[in-house]
Amino acid sequence: MEKMTSVNTMKINESEMVDWTMVTWNVLGDSLTDTSNPHSEKKYYDYIQENLHIKKINDYGISGSTIGTNSEPMSERYVTMADDADLITVFGGLNDYGRNHPLGDLGDTENDTYYGALDVLLKGLVEKYPDKKIGFISMYARTATPPTNSLGVPDYAYVNAGLEVCEHYGIKHLNLYEIASLNLSSTEGSAYKSDRSHLNDQGQEHLAKIIERFIKSLY
Repeated sequence: MEKMTSVNTMKINESEMVDWTMVTWNVLGDSLTDTSNPHSEKKYYDYIQENLHIKKINDYGISGSTIGTNSEPMSERYVTMADDADLITVFGGLNDYGRNHPLGDLGDTENDTYYGALDVLLKGLVEKYPDKKIGFISMYARTATPPTNSLGVPDYAYVNAGLEVCEHYGIKHLNLYEIASLNLSSTEGSAYKSDRSHLNDQGQEHLAKIIERFIKSLY
């Protein structure tokens, strides 16, 4: 399978006119979003909220959470998120790779495969939040997992799946996997890691700057 790429050039445009003090943001994710994650005192959304003065953040991060059915699946628990959000982001995928959730194929519609779980989740978000801003954030490169899982599937295949299903539903995608400064095996990225998977406070602040540009691009 060939590695897909995406372009991360993002225009701010009308976002500077957004009154962020009126925005409620649902953040759905795994340990990088979980407020109880001990690897950093602050999370990316804390820095962004402080900078933009966002009205409210609803945190739906659960450590170990997968998008598929493996563990606290996002493709199921998104239905419990607050209905009144203006902005919704999903940040996940590494645990599906690490827990060997079957990849499947584009066109799958059941969450027993990763493609299918993405379809369930993203279709569900579009239906639950019509006319709201939705973004999907893929995993960055880490050193905690081997280059392929026990199914023989490379990590970037799960990133590619996110790219493809997001494109199908017209959802913007932030591909952290391609950002060199967030590759935890690199010299630059090593300064941002708490362990082989998680970011320290400096890393969360760096991630916040990247995600802030991304959420502005949604407007």
